[in-house]
Amino acid sequence: MVQKSGIQCYNCKEYGHVARECQKPKRAKDAAYHREKMLLCKQEEAGIQLNAE
Repeated sequence: MVQKSGIQCYNCKEYGHVARECQKPKRAKDAAYHREKMLLCKQEEAGIQLNAE
């Protein structure tokens, strides 16, 4: 659902303002984000080539 303004806040997902103007506290990144980052770091440390073509 898109409001008339078309601007959506990335922090609270509400319409009408942007994240910089948001009054709510910053949203924490979810567990899936941290899990993926940890796996990438472990693979890099192990020497596995991530972008093998």
